[in-house]
Amino acid sequence: MAARVVLSLDDRIVAEAELARPVTVVGRHPDCDLVIDHPAISGRHMLFRVVDRTVYAEDLASTNGTKENGIAISHRVVHHLDMIEVGRHKMHFFDDTMMVGTVGSLETTVLTDYERTMLAAHVPAPQPAAAPQPPRRGDDELSRTAAIARDPALATGGSASAAEAPAASAAIALRVTSGAGEGKLVTLDHANTMIGNPGGDSALVVRRGDRFYLARFGGSRAPRLNRTDLGPGAHPIGVRDVIEVGGSSFLVIQLEQ
Repeated sequence: MAARVVLSLDDRIVAEAELARPVTVVGRHPDCDLVIDHPAISGRHMLFRVVDRTVYAEDLASTNGTKENGIAISHRVVHHLDMIEVGRHKMHFFDDTMMVGTVGSLETTVLTDYERTMLAAHVPAPQPAAAPQPPRRGDDELSRTAAIARDPALATGGSASAAEAPAASAAIALRVTSGAGEGKLVTLDHANTMIGNPGGDSALVVRRGDRFYLARFGGSRAPRLNRTDLGPGAHPIGVRDVIEVGGSSFLVIQLEQ
């Protein structure tokens, strides 16, 4: 399907990205497909997953969460003209097959009553020459995300937020119990650790403070957590949990302090 998102901040268009791949990762880390360099954005904040002609938005246990049309979500189907909020940024989702008039024309698109940002009218002013880029940052620095105060009455959809999830010790790791690298210890000292097969069946172990979560990343087969197929979104993990992904099995173990 021809789908894309238009990223804006304070009613100013910042970027536009086509969802041409099965998974499009959004976050502050330079390796993300759509990079948002803002302190309110987590290193790998959320992702869009395209399955057949359906697009899903999945939060990756981000510090400030992900909202769709004002509702906090962990995973949800995205429809034409929906608005996804990450930190202080907004992403308007467009299914080009449903655009009125010329495909790709934002000026002829009538936005919903909920959000009338008039994106096409806010053309960014010419920018000065780009300044030298700062040194590449690692996962540890990107894991420090400025938290935005949340409305306690905010409705939520999906699994518990990071603040509600059961705490897990920071001193845990994964031991490969079968498959490639059997017996190897996988440390979890980065904000995001990918396991499985790069470019194939894979998953992310996401660290947020002292808590750890497992999220499906790529491939055709869902990872398994304690012998159950992993659903969309990020799921808390702890000691003695068993993870299966990409033909390998992992046991979550406690590291000695």
